[in-house]
Amino acid sequence: MEKKKLSVGNIIYLLSIAILVIMLINPTAKSLWIRGLINIGFFKPEIPAQVLPKVLTNPSNIAFRDSTGKVLNITDLKGKVIFVNFWATWCPPCIAEMPNVNELYQQYKNTPNAIFILADVDNNYTTANAFMKSHQYDLPVYTLVGNMPEDIMDGTIPTTLVFNKKGELVFRHANTANYNSTRFADYFARLIKQ
Repeated sequence: MEKKKLSVGNIIYLLSIAILVIMLINPTAKSLWIRGLINIGFFKPEIPAQVLPKVLTNPSNIAFRDSTGKVLNITDLKGKVIFVNFWATWCPPCIAEMPNVNELYQQYKNTPNAIFILADVDNNYTTANAFMKSHQYDLPVYTLVGNMPEDIMDGTIPTTLVFNKKGELVFRHANTANYNSTRFADYFARLIKQ
């Protein structure tokens, strides 16, 4: 009886299946795959050519709390450009975009009229801050105080919002993206200069 040998095609097929299974069950592996796609140019945030700001009906309801208990309210931050990213430590697309968010933050963290809010949807400062520390990010972690209007945050994570200096919502993107791309960084810089 002759033994069957595995062909190169069969080996490649089995390896492909194994990689897919690993990506389905391991969020870190999936985030590395997505990060690779980000780095080659996929997942670019769509910046509208003409920004039509969304005037919020009740912006005073949008508030975030940091781990010390300090509350930041959108209406109290007028005069500043606010970058808000809703994320979770277990979310592969969130993990994948975090290095680019951190790079953008590093450019603007000492800019007085730019605020970054990384809103952990699980409201767990301990886990979120441990995640930031283990990945050597110094991004500021917040939780949402109250409810976010559904037309702004529908539950999809990651979701990123940018408010202009007037407190108007000028950018919203649901799903992963490269926020340190030249195009987005230029857009953010223009908002700060306005």
